[in-house]
Amino acid sequence: DVAGANVVTSGIGMVELLHLVLSHAVLSGPTAGTLLAALFRSFPIHASLEQVEAFHLVLIEHCRNVVEDALQRGEPIALANCIGVGSVLLDRLMAGFFTSEPVLETVNIVLATLRSLTATGTYASRTLANADQTMLVADTAHFARLTCLTALHRSRPSGPYDDGDDDLKLAVLEAIAKNLRQLLLIPGTTGGATTVAERGTAERGKSARQQNAGAFIPPQPNNRFYPLYQSASLSRCSPPGVTAIYPELFQVDQPDRAFVIALMSQIYNLLLDRRRDIREQAVVILISLLHQRRAFMQELLVTEIPRGENRMETVDLMNRGGFGALFIEESAMRDDSSQYTMPSRLSEMGGSGLGTGKLKYQSFFEWFNRNQPQIAAVFHGIHIHALRLLPGISAGASTPEEAIENEQKVMLLKLTSQDSSDRTIQGGIKRAELAENLHEKTGENHALWKRQGFDDLSSGAMLWKLLLRQLKGSHSIWEGGQNQKASEETDSGIFSRKQLVDKPEVGDSTAVDTTGDKKITPGDSKMRWKLDLTEGYERQRRRLLPNHEFQTLYKLDKLEKMEETAADSKTVTTDPTGISSDATADPSAMDEEGVRNEERWKHLQNSWRRGGMTGAVDALETTEITAAIVREMQMKVGAKDRDFFNDEDDDNEDQNEDMEDGMSQDDEFDNPNRDEYGDDMEMVNGDNERKSGDGVGVKANDLEGDDIGDDKDDDEKSDDEDDERDNSLASSYDLITGLLEPGDWPEKSYNVRRCAGLEVRRALLLWCREAIYIVDGFEQTEGDGLEGKINRLQMSTNTYDINLREEGTGGQGDASMPGRGNYSSAGMDRRGAANSQHDAEKAEGPQIAGDEITYQHRSQRIAFSDIYSVYRRRYQLQQIALEFYDVNRYGTFVSFSSEEEREEVLFKVLNSPLPNSIFSSMSGSVTINYNKFMNSLRAKITNQWVNGRMTNFEYIMHLNSFAGRTYNDLTQYPVFPWILSDYESEELDLDDPATYRDLSKPMGAQTEMRAAQYRERFEVLESSAQMNPDEPPPFHYGTHYSCAAYVLYYLMRLEPFSRMALSLQGGHFDHADRLFHNIGSSWKSASAENLQDVRELIPEFFYLGEFLVNSDNFDFGTTQGGKVVHDVTLPAWAKGDPARFIRMNRQALESDYVSRNLHHWLDLIFGYKQKGREADKALNKFVHLTYEGNVDLNEITDPIQREATIAQIHNFGQTPSKLERKPFPQRNIFNVAKEKNIDFSALFFLAALTPPFCVVGAPHRVYLRVSSIDTCRVGMTGQPDSSVGDMYWFKGQLVGVGRTCALILPSKKYYRFGGANNGVSVHVAIASARHREVNKVLSIHDGMHRSPISIAKPSLNGEWLVTGCIDSTVRVWRYNGKNVSLKASLCGHEGGKITCIDVSTTFGNVVTGGEDGNVLVWDLRRLTFLRQLKHKPEKKESKGYDGVENGVISVSINHKNGNILTLIGLTLSLFDINGTLLATQDTSAYKNYNRPSCAIATSCPEWMENGVVGVTGHVNGDVRLWSMNYDTCYLVMRHLVPDKVHTCPITSLRVYGEMQDTLLVGDRSGKMSVCKTLRLDGLNQQELNIILKEIQSGAAISDSDDGRQFSNYEGD
Repeated sequence: DVAGANVVTSGIGMVELLHLVLSHAVLSGPTAGTLLAALFRSFPIHASLEQVEAFHLVLIEHCRNVVEDALQRGEPIALANCIGVGSVLLDRLMAGFFTSEPVLETVNIVLATLRSLTATGTYASRTLANADQTMLVADTAHFARLTCLTALHRSRPSGPYDDGDDDLKLAVLEAIAKNLRQLLLIPGTTGGATTVAERGTAERGKSARQQNAGAFIPPQPNNRFYPLYQSASLSRCSPPGVTAIYPELFQVDQPDRAFVIALMSQIYNLLLDRRRDIREQAVVILISLLHQRRAFMQELLVTEIPRGENRMETVDLMNRGGFGALFIEESAMRDDSSQYTMPSRLSEMGGSGLGTGKLKYQSFFEWFNRNQPQIAAVFHGIHIHALRLLPGISAGASTPEEAIENEQKVMLLKLTSQDSSDRTIQGGIKRAELAENLHEKTGENHALWKRQGFDDLSSGAMLWKLLLRQLKGSHSIWEGGQNQKASEETDSGIFSRKQLVDKPEVGDSTAVDTTGDKKITPGDSKMRWKLDLTEGYERQRRRLLPNHEFQTLYKLDKLEKMEETAADSKTVTTDPTGISSDATADPSAMDEEGVRNEERWKHLQNSWRRGGMTGAVDALETTEITAAIVREMQMKVGAKDRDFFNDEDDDNEDQNEDMEDGMSQDDEFDNPNRDEYGDDMEMVNGDNERKSGDGVGVKANDLEGDDIGDDKDDDEKSDDEDDERDNSLASSYDLITGLLEPGDWPEKSYNVRRCAGLEVRRALLLWCREAIYIVDGFEQTEGDGLEGKINRLQMSTNTYDINLREEGTGGQGDASMPGRGNYSSAGMDRRGAANSQHDAEKAEGPQIAGDEITYQHRSQRIAFSDIYSVYRRRYQLQQIALEFYDVNRYGTFVSFSSEEEREEVLFKVLNSPLPNSIFSSMSGSVTINYNKFMNSLRAKITNQWVNGRMTNFEYIMHLNSFAGRTYNDLTQYPVFPWILSDYESEELDLDDPATYRDLSKPMGAQTEMRAAQYRERFEVLESSAQMNPDEPPPFHYGTHYSCAAYVLYYLMRLEPFSRMALSLQGGHFDHADRLFHNIGSSWKSASAENLQDVRELIPEFFYLGEFLVNSDNFDFGTTQGGKVVHDVTLPAWAKGDPARFIRMNRQALESDYVSRNLHHWLDLIFGYKQKGREADKALNKFVHLTYEGNVDLNEITDPIQREATIAQIHNFGQTPSKLERKPFPQRNIFNVAKEKNIDFSALFFLAALTPPFCVVGAPHRVYLRVSSIDTCRVGMTGQPDSSVGDMYWFKGQLVGVGRTCALILPSKKYYRFGGANNGVSVHVAIASARHREVNKVLSIHDGMHRSPISIAKPSLNGEWLVTGCIDSTVRVWRYNGKNVSLKASLCGHEGGKITCIDVSTTFGNVVTGGEDGNVLVWDLRRLTFLRQLKHKPEKKESKGYDGVENGVISVSINHKNGNILTLIGLTLSLFDINGTLLATQDTSAYKNYNRPSCAIATSCPEWMENGVVGVTGHVNGDVRLWSMNYDTCYLVMRHLVPDKVHTCPITSLRVYGEMQDTLLVGDRSGKMSVCKTLRLDGLNQQELNIILKEIQSGAAISDSDDGRQFSNYEGD
């Protein structure tokens, strides 16, 4: 008891001592804020949250008592210290330390100080002089404003599972309402205007920003006001290195206006609060603001919001809204009342709510709810403005726990280190022991539970999520490391190969199953591929990804099991329905299932009349739109529609206005409980949408339509089933919070559809503060906003019954389908007796196999910092869609229920911070005008194209995007022209104009015979329309040049388009005669032979050869002429090589002839010849329904007809949006050779499209000269030798780093690796104003691998780091400028260290090479294994550099086409992005003294045949440049750098410059050189004459032919 009493007594004594210290500091000493701040940080390092909170409460209570005492009897310095105490409390509040009770106490203390200084008759106001009072009141009001705003922010929910504190919110609102007049005070309004003006006169040199802050300027240190000024704020009296979170008064532009904007931003959320008293208290504050700041409130509440592409809507919430009405009514009441004060009004509304205000406020809230979209748009702009003015309100930790944890970490760092290094404090033994104990305790609490625990959980979840995919490849989780062989030999490892699988590794010729005598062939696990839908350079989609769902989608796995069962049991087998094959093989057996299949087939045949998609393609091949078909569609064509075809001056603005009048909300959003055909997926026409396992990430398919949807009608479903579904699926937004990242919470939601090709999936778009989410499989039904309920949508998983060809039956280039037994190529079902039931079903008609109902929810987060661009798009002929592109160029297409919702989201996005987007240059403006920005961007791009700075391909892609065409909607796929007309010659002459099609005419007018027929049709229809007003406007063509069916016609051999083609055709491929099988035949059909065919091309014809090859061995059948349809038949000049066809087609597109005439085709598709009289003259008129703005879906009230209309229009195609009302400019063609002279002025325009390292103006010549030499000095300390590891050319300075270093180009830093810490360190590479010391250590990252790092490679943008270890593992990291975070560990190399790495963010690839001789390609975006590159075998006696036998020396990626250059031993090889070996180098000429030591790829496109594709450095110092011979598939040396400046092995190469004309070379001795491409303006006249002759003759002049003068610098 005595001990306890002593403890109590000592505790009381400590509290009394604390009070005395605080009182003395405030009343007597200057700068009391510093002492108080130190006290707040003096809690023990091991203290818990409750202990720290109790300690803070004690301090705050003493602060209140001391401040009250000082305000009653203190001197001016004591009053200034009272304000300083408030600044300390504000700093702690903004840092996140306080819970609700301390927050409210802080608000009361600060506001009490403000009232005491501003009220007349108080001790404080009498003590201070006018000048003193003005300065201190300004500071006090500023701190009070920030305190109230921060308190309101802290009362809101901090996360998805936090409800906030409504009581605190109400208390703070009441405090603001009582003190609002004082809170709006600024310098100059408290009676000290003269003094402030005098100070302003004395400081005229200050910035306008300070003058805007109420003319308040900080006094100088020798001024008599300075002690008061210093004591009044923590940030002014703190020692160096200690900063406060809050901004100073002079740093805030117009502080009272900033306060009003921030307060209005908070009021909007308060008006939506669930508690009525909080909402009414917010109205009270709003009324007071309207009275005291009416003019400024007028500015805030009246704004312009974009509504459509070319229309801005003025939203006036003041004069024509409820806010103005509220102000008028309150003003009238104020005039009638003799005693109107805010507290009495507050009491009326904050109490029982009785009185006249109740009904009045009720009407205001009713108006507020009715006009929520407009109000939300206005207040969103206010919120963005508030974030820019006062960004620190939401700064600091989100919870007190986090704030205390961060503070304890800082304490620990101070205790355990003297500076930024890891050295331990040198001192007494007690201090060292204390630091060690504290470190152990804190480390257990924080590192063990959080870092290790959470990291292991997230890493483990990611690895197990990808486990099945990794097991399917040859490089799986147990591979890598030198312990693999031992584990396999002993079979003791839990993850040994024998323990996990009983199949051999893919790639073995044969192997014996350990469980029996059965032989396993190498193709049992044949990898299938699908196109990656992410866009790369020039918006090209080149990369193929593993198609893991292929087996399930096409039922190959089930068929394997059925075949095995039939072969093993030799008994009657059953199909998946459970019916025996004997019973189901008879087509006449009509059980219940058979009847249903027959009904389905009849239903399928009638789908064309009902508007279904199935059958549409068949009809398109034989039937075109006629006037009768248009009349049957019962489309009302008004006067505006006929004028549409005759008006030359119509533009986008007119069309948009027409469309805006005809927009309606989608029926499916009006009926959220619709499940007639499966709730979830729909085809583009609303009947047959589906989402499948493509690059978007959803594997399953669902059908929703009249033709092949659910077999049961709604009437056949039981009410109990519907009720059970509704009860199980309805939920609140808590259902999806688990799909969001920590810290994200939805502020608003929208029902949307995510579109990819023809596959559409309904989803929710969630708007969060820093990102948007698109969550598939949900829709909001009941209620408004986040209070509503959401439903989980079912998704049907569909599979297809198709035939695959036997190995070798498809002719040259046929891919095998091994492991399937013997089956016919002519369509015989290869599944034998095990699938006789399926044969019977197929005999009845085409179908899609049974559906499996599942739930799948894909959550995609698009952070505002990751948005690259956003575009307006059409969907179902309505302007209701947006397309987002992230920094990886992944496109996300979403459609909304209305144009208003689309514009609301677009407005919010454009007013959010977008640092990495195309809009970043305009981020400083308040509002980005989308239309003006896009017009400016289009003009800039057009200027680049006209002046030869952009390829024809890229320009057409840009115009497609501006016109609304996108890969994500097959009905609006990018359109490209037919370029060539010669598909029969053995050789293609691109210099002959007769080789090309006439680009000035549409496809229907390529021959005069067809043109006459179309012209005659148009005249007949025109006269018919003049006689009968009900007739549709005349047209030339009943079909279109681009539609979904045509896109799939071209791409049907390539996944995921194969499954889309099957969906479009009802589960089967079209008849063989109508499939795409011959390019020459398709040209003849589209240009001359078929009146119903005027189709153009798609972008893939110019960069992707894979779509011409039937690599999946689909059985497309046999034509009537007996030809088996397999790979596409190519023109004779393509020599049977799809890559050659693509390359020559692209060369034709970029030829001078096309460049001179392309603008004519652009006029037809995107320009003034698209419609009107010019279109009539050019024979370029299509059915009016295909043009933008000519269909008003609101006029169609019949839902069946509405769906049919959408289906028909989508089937017939959509014309792109019109971009120009005048002709497109012609591209300038620059020639360097003019008669007998060289035109040097043309070199600037020719440089952009000159191949790498080729001489500008003479691309047949390659020549480099050494321009400068330097020595590597950075990063050399501690290296075993002086080898150069990386280089960079910066502002005329060559910067190199050591061999164990890698440069981070954007930030001018470098990584250093290879140390014993198994990690990396970040250093300064180039001195700057911020980092003046080169080689300075900026950060150290330990333990990144389990062994030393052997290689590190950062991405070009510096955001990614890929490291390789000596234990053969590869790890991928994300670097944010300070920290590195682990994203994945990649295991696949078979022992030995990783020797080389390259990264491409453009295509999302990582390539790694190791001592094992393997080169592996990984997916950077999905962090999974893609493929292993298969090299030609090298001679065993050859050894690589450093004596590594057949080890990989270099890997390098071409960032324009994804090609991969590898150097293994003596062999240089070039692969395309999908692992196909393109060319190798003959190694017979190499000896040991000149073998290659490193290699690097250039960014040369494949269509530039003269370009240099790779550079090699050699052990003797040689540097050689290589091109590719596309006929022999060998790499050919184009040039040997003649200047011999290097004599030891080359260790580093880098290609520099936008034009790829500079080569940086470094060797083992540390010497570096810069080699630049020769310029024509640097040659003498004799050399120019040689060049001129070569240009005119088209060939290089040999040395024997008067070319000896040039031989001294040509290294061929």
